[in-house]
Amino acid sequence: MSKDMMRAAILKDWNHFEVEQVERPQISAPDDIIAKVLVCSICGTDVNLSKGPGSSYGEMRGRILGHEIVGEVVEIGSAVRGFQIGDRIVVNPNTYCCTCDACRAGYRNHCQNMKLMGITTPGGFAEYVKIEEKQAFHISKDVPLDEAAFAEPMSCAMNGFSRLDIHPGETCVVFGCGPIGLMFAQLARKSGGRVACVEIKPNRLEKARSLGFTAFDPKELEKEGKTLKEELIRLWGRRANFTIDAAGGQLPTAIEVAEYRAKLLCFANARLREMGNLGPIQGKELTVMGSFIINDSMPKAITVLENRMLDLQTIVTHHLPLEELDRGMELMKSGEGMEIIIDIAREG
Repeated sequence: MSKDMMRAAILKDWNHFEVEQVERPQISAPDDIIAKVLVCSICGTDVNLSKGPGSSYGEMRGRILGHEIVGEVVEIGSAVRGFQIGDRIVVNPNTYCCTCDACRAGYRNHCQNMKLMGITTPGGFAEYVKIEEKQAFHISKDVPLDEAAFAEPMSCAMNGFSRLDIHPGETCVVFGCGPIGLMFAQLARKSGGRVACVEIKPNRLEKARSLGFTAFDPKELEKEGKTLKEELIRLWGRRANFTIDAAGGQLPTAIEVAEYRAKLLCFANARLREMGNLGPIQGKELTVMGSFIINDSMPKAITVLENRMLDLQTIVTHHLPLEELDRGMELMKSGEGMEIIIDIAREG
């Protein structure tokens, strides 16, 4: 194979990727970095973008997806000062203009000119990626690649979690026991919170319970004539001081189980078919917050990873080669897969 070419998984049709030879990215600006992709894990966003039309980003077929990247620096532009060839890095896949009103106000995650790797620019389901120096972050080689792959989703979680300010003894309900939900649950427990999880998929319920969390299946509660609110009061003697929706569409239930002056974080898509009774937002003096991608939270996430603060190996369910990306997407859709690592140039 020519050194100017590389393998990449291209979204050829909805729900179908093919590995092809494409041009390898080249240094084109002084602050560019070329990184060899060691691993890239599958995000739920990748699944949603690949399963059919309707994306706000336009036609996705023909693109290289993937943004949860661990890489090794192999080339640097003339102005790069913070990185050297051979450095292990993780990547913030979003680039900001730093001049729009949102950027100047400190909300770069709402940049009006943002580019998103794996969506609007080529992503990490490939042997090499090109990034700007400001997108790259050092991470210790002592962190296993499986765990380093959590840097980007952990950064998204940390952006929302930093707004909650959970203290010892306070109660927290996490809706959704996928990788993000279980990271939130562990972060809340590390802060001293008493944590319960809610999930409808049996294998994800089991993952939560294997990590030591009380986990409820709302369908089972309904069959038994019980309510989540009643079970939480039985468990804790009160409702939830904090709720985190990592599943999507759980705001009405979160409002119902919230204690007075609780904080409710909508991390996943809050789109609802029925809004339900929103009166308790006023009556309970609730604070409802949203969280969107990464905002200066990558260093915090790397600190968590380098200090091995969370059990992440339990959340990793599959390792697949690039050629089996279709299978990985199906495993994610079914709920059987949790954190699925695509091994592209894994060392060792």
